[in-house]
Amino acid sequence: MKKNIGLVLAALMLAAVLPSLAVTSSGFPWSAAGETVTITKEEYERLLQYEKLDMLMQIVDMYYYEDPDHEAMLDGAARGLMAGIGDVYSTYYTKEEMEKFNEETEGIYAGIGCQLLADPSDELITVTRVFKGSPAEKVGVRAGDKIVYVNDTYYSAYDMDEAVSQMRGTPGESVKVTVLRDLETVDFDIVREQVIINYVEYEVLEDVNLGYVIVYDFLGDAYEGFEEAVNTFRDRGVDGMIIDLRNNGGGLVDTCVHMADLILPEGTVVSMRDKAGRETRETIDGDYYDVPMAVLVNGYTASASEILAGAIRDNQAGILVGQKTFGKGVVQSSLEFMDGSGMKVTTARYYTPSGECIHEIGIEPDIEAELDEDAVTRYGINNLPHDQDAQLQAAIRVLTGQEQLPQKQETEETEETDAAA
Repeated sequence: MKKNIGLVLAALMLAAVLPSLAVTSSGFPWSAAGETVTITKEEYERLLQYEKLDMLMQIVDMYYYEDPDHEAMLDGAARGLMAGIGDVYSTYYTKEEMEKFNEETEGIYAGIGCQLLADPSDELITVTRVFKGSPAEKVGVRAGDKIVYVNDTYYSAYDMDEAVSQMRGTPGESVKVTVLRDLETVDFDIVREQVIINYVEYEVLEDVNLGYVIVYDFLGDAYEGFEEAVNTFRDRGVDGMIIDLRNNGGGLVDTCVHMADLILPEGTVVSMRDKAGRETRETIDGDYYDVPMAVLVNGYTASASEILAGAIRDNQAGILVGQKTFGKGVVQSSLEFMDGSGMKVTTARYYTPSGECIHEIGIEPDIEAELDEDAVTRYGINNLPHDQDAQLQAAIRVLTGQEQLPQKQETEETEETDAAA
């Protein structure tokens, strides 16, 4: 798959700089600058697909009133090629954008400090989390806001990476961000700062002796933070654990699986199936922290966080509390090219351990609970006191026996094997 992707982007570049192509009965020689390179019929036919791009490049070179930037044109062509898939999760990155993508994975960058999700339901960029103490929080950006303009330029969910690129930059410089909130637009002038993302926060709720851990993303040091939380809860002898996956837009599948290994019994965490039907299973061993669990979910619990929630549900290791999850049941693979540019492309659907694909469906909670709108308005969704968090309180009631926790059903153990086609 990576080889084919490379050929596509290489063809874009070759079609622009090597326009002369001739075919003889003995083969398919590619002639340019007095040199001839023989290519296969398949390569020749593939390159012909990009004849229109070559024509556009030549016309621009001949008639455009200034010398064009060929590199920028090819970046635009590559971006358009990926946009043509019609998948908001597949995109092309310039070298600068790829650097920023890698920064986010590591957890340190300069920007406004909010987590975003490309929402295919309305094709808008949705704020799912505002980092504490961040520039975005200081000016009043909220989870649930839809970013529609950055510096007065419109961006849809398909352009999210471009929008992110515009919002990041030199600390101390400002960026104008316009959000859609309750059908009205709100403008913010936000001064960029160095942002250090805290992917995990945890505490012991002393009055009920429960561990409470918030997982914001499956990136950076999320595994180390989650492992620390689990070890602390074990040492403190808590009676149960609440895992908060609300507004968690996902991250790395490997990180999610490693975290599942800490809290789930031996078996499959998730299986992934590509276009050819080849299946890959991610499995874990039987050494784990066995404690009653509740998982908080909502409409922005997506992707890798749905993998973890689905695995906990299917293993009957805990109960889901809150609202139906987002429904992103596909995974992406990223690839970086030698020139520093890169891409992200959807490569497979994923399935929970029971074999369910939740793409565009989501996962229903075992106990449905909504946040109190008055409390959210008063405190903000990022700063709800525990006693004002209706979903957290519902989870506490379950784990402390005030509401009955569904009994785990014994299931017959079956041998699981990897399958490939």
